[in-house]
Amino acid sequence: MKRSPDYYTNRRRLKQLQYDNVKFRPTVEDIKEWFPILNEQIFGNKLKDFTEIRIKKLHKTHAFFNYEDDRSNRDTSIDMHCLFSSKKLFVEILAHEMVHHFQHSYNEPLGHGPSFLAWHDNFKLRGLTLYKVA
Repeated sequence: MKRSPDYYTNRRRLKQLQYDNVKFRPTVEDIKEWFPILNEQIFGNKLKDFTEIRIKKLHKTHAFFNYEDDRSNRDTSIDMHCLFSSKKLFVEILAHEMVHHFQHSYNEPLGHGPSFLAWHDNFKLRGLTLYKVA
């Protein structure tokens, strides 16, 4: 994997995220900023960008990864909740949804089973928690 010039800076940014109990209201731009960082650091730049990104009030969840049932259609979207208890939680939830994006992109079983849990150590190495249910 070819590393970006900011590879080590981005790695430090991930490690320095903390649960600071400061409410964080994400924007589409925040997702566009963190997606390439997580894509490089965790997924080896193997993910394509989401086709659509929406920020909205969600009930009983932090985010949804959306895809077409037709596996030949690789269009994907993400709905993120409009408020998180910290920036770190936002980044962790985005990374969680990116695992589902990876599962869909590489024809792995979608969900929180073995192909999902296999990412646990990769997250931990970068100072992140992989929540089984977000």
